[in-house]
Amino acid sequence: MNKAGFVSIIGRPNVGKSTLMNKLVGTKIAGVSPKPQTTRGVVRGILTREEGQILFLDTPGFHKPEDMLGDWMLHEVEKALEGADLVYWMVIPGEPQKLENQMADLLKTSGLPVFLVINQVDRYPKAEVLPAIEQYQKLLDCREFIPVSARDGTQLDVLVSKTYEHLPEGEPFYPEDQLSDQNERFLVCELIREKVYHCTAHEIPYDTAVVIEEFTERDDGVVEIYAVFAVQRESQKAILIGKKGAKMKEIGQVARLELEKFLKKKVFLKLWVKTEEHWKKDPAALRRLGYQ
Repeated sequence: MNKAGFVSIIGRPNVGKSTLMNKLVGTKIAGVSPKPQTTRGVVRGILTREEGQILFLDTPGFHKPEDMLGDWMLHEVEKALEGADLVYWMVIPGEPQKLENQMADLLKTSGLPVFLVINQVDRYPKAEVLPAIEQYQKLLDCREFIPVSARDGTQLDVLVSKTYEHLPEGEPFYPEDQLSDQNERFLVCELIREKVYHCTAHEIPYDTAVVIEEFTERDDGVVEIYAVFAVQRESQKAILIGKKGAKMKEIGQVARLELEKFLKKKVFLKLWVKTEEHWKKDPAALRRLGYQ
C-alpha cells in the first residue's frame, strides 16, 4: 500500500526543525544555525521509502513579528498548514510558554492531526521529558507524543513509521531519488545565508538578505555563482565586508566548500554587499529580495 502526503514541521525558533528535516531526508537541504530565523521561508524535503513518499515542510520559527519580514514569515507558517496532511509540532522539554499556547490555538483551528515531537532528549533526563508530555497533553489533543533527538537520530525510525500510518493512500509526487522540489538556486541561496549566521554576530545575520544574481555552469563544469548581500545600514555593510575584506573572504570560503559538497561540482563564488535601507519594513524591497 503506497502512502503519500505533506508533513509541516512547526515550532518556536531553535527547536531543531531544520536539523530534523535534514536528518530525515538524509542530506543537508535546510540551513542550520543556533541563531533564530535561519529559516525564513518554507524549505521542502522529500523522503521516499517502500511505504511511500513524505514531503516535509520546514517552516520559519514561530515568533512574535516585529516587522514586515516577521509578518511574512508567520504567514509562511500558516500557508504551510493549509496543504498539510499532518503536523509535527516540535518542542523541547520544559513548561509551555505563551508562544506554545498560541501555536496550540493555531493547530486547533487547522483541524489537522498533530504529532508532538519532543526534541533534544539526548540532552534532557527522562524526568524532565515525561512532565513536558503531560503539560502539552493539556494544551492540545495530539495523535502521538514522540520524544526524539534530531541530532543523533534517536526514535526517528518510530517517528517515520507512525507518520506513514497516518498519511493518506496515494502515489508518489516525485521520483524516488529526488530530495527536494525546490530548485538549486533557492537551496544555494539558503546555504550561503546560513554562513552569514555562522560567521557574524549581533544584528548582522537578521538584517541580511541574500540574492543569487547569476547561477551558471561553465563548459569546464565549474559552477559560477554571483550573490549579493543586502543589509539595512552602511555600518552593517562595513562589518560584513570586514577589515580589508577579511569577513567577506571568510564567508565566501566556508560557503564555497559547502556548495561544492552540495552540488558535487567545483564552484566559483563571488559575493558583494549593498545597502537596502529598512528593507525588512519596505514591501517593495521585500519583493525585490524574494520575500513575497
